[in-house]
Amino acid sequence: MLEFENVPWPVLYPTCVDSALACLVRMHKPAPPSAAFFDRFMLLLERRRERIREELREYRIGALIRDLLRPFAIKLRTQEMARLLAAYYAPIRRQVSVYPDAEPTLASLKQAGYRVGLLSNTCFRVRDHREELAHFGLWPHLDAAAFTSTGIFRKPHPEPFRRIARGLGVPLRRCVFVGDRQIEDVQGSQQVGMTAVLIRRPGRSYQAGLTDSLEIDSLGDLRSWLE
Repeated sequence: MLEFENVPWPVLYPTCVDSALACLVRMHKPAPPSAAFFDRFMLLLERRRERIREELREYRIGALIRDLLRPFAIKLRTQEMARLLAAYYAPIRRQVSVYPDAEPTLASLKQAGYRVGLLSNTCFRVRDHREELAHFGLWPHLDAAAFTSTGIFRKPHPEPFRRIARGLGVPLRRCVFVGDRQIEDVQGSQQVGMTAVLIRRPGRSYQAGLTDSLEIDSLGDLRSWLE
């Protein structure tokens, strides 16, 4: 529903770290050297990526930032940490966009009596995603939402799919899961008994024969298929 990769992540990371550094300066905290700060950030990020590859364990951006600050002897109170996380996330938020078919499709599904949920792989705070969804008019159409930063595992691990089904109060076999990733979304939802729908989005890479599911090019196609 929302596109988070209008700017590639390798471009966003240094911008986010610079934004966090500027926030430290505004809070009159000792600002570490920019290069050393960014190098440590990338080291910590790669460690967490390795854990994802090996165990599908999610990480939280707040924990990463606390680990980032530790060797620089920077201590923040709760409100200061919240400001720092908001500053880090600001460049990401500026480039997020909504697919034009998202809000009309959700509204149509709700009007037809379907329960609608959102499951997202993310390391970021729930409050950031709720604000984005509200900004784009999507939040009121959701009956449940699950973000992997509030759990342990990320898609395609079965746990997040079971969590969103419980939130919706719908048996797994009655759930239709729509996503644009073949492994995370299609294979992940199918392994717990959900019906998977692959939506092909521009800019994504798709491997022929990797998955077997219904495929659509627009969320608008979903309503007619469900009927």
